[in-house]
Amino acid sequence: MEEASKEELMRRIAGEIILSESPGRVMRKWRSLFELTQAEVARLMKISPSVLSDYENDRRKSPGTGFVRRFVQALIEADELRGGQQVRKYAVFYRSLSAAVIDLDEFESPRTVKEVVSAVGGEVLAGEGLLDMPIYGYTIIDSIKAIKLLDAYDFLYLFGRNPMRALIFTSVTRGRSPMVAARLYPIKPRLIIIHGPRREQVDRLAIELAELEKICFALSTLPTVEEVINGLRSLRASGRE
Repeated sequence: MEEASKEELMRRIAGEIILSESPGRVMRKWRSLFELTQAEVARLMKISPSVLSDYENDRRKSPGTGFVRRFVQALIEADELRGGQQVRKYAVFYRSLSAAVIDLDEFESPRTVKEVVSAVGGEVLAGEGLLDMPIYGYTIIDSIKAIKLLDAYDFLYLFGRNPMRALIFTSVTRGRSPMVAARLYPIKPRLIIIHGPRREQVDRLAIELAELEKICFALSTLPTVEEVINGLRSLRASGRE
């Protein structure tokens, strides 16, 4: 992986921690996303796991920039010792997909699939058993622009960003294309929401593919894309309270 991409990922994680109202929750989130234990990270930081636990649970004052830098470096080092899989996966945050991406954000603490679906006035079409699964962020995609402007590699980046994520496709006619794309890529988002069609217009094959791939598939019933954006932003804001 290019060093520039890795450095950008490190800056992104560090910035999110420093700017957060709850740095500990963000630290815990990224450690969980990297599938690391407190003991593994603490060992590389040369601190005790209890110290890291205190920071993650906001029992200590906000960590300084030096501590945050050591924490992020420990995440990267621990992952590279395992082959660098998580670094490669999350570095795709920084490929420019702005031509088709309407909005995206991360939650400081996980929200459930059910909460995200509710925030967009969603009706679950498949995957009702996944409603309690955690979601760490979302990407809203203009499906027409994505089809016209993005290539296959771009779609790989969209679907491969983070499995604990919601992808919301707008300007959808029937919903088949997002689910066919999800079927093709090895890393599946936990939740796919479509916006545009009425319930009776949704392609039955899309629902069947969601069931086959064990993806929660929902239809947003909100009238406008702006309301979808506002619903998700409100959900993020409510997580800070």
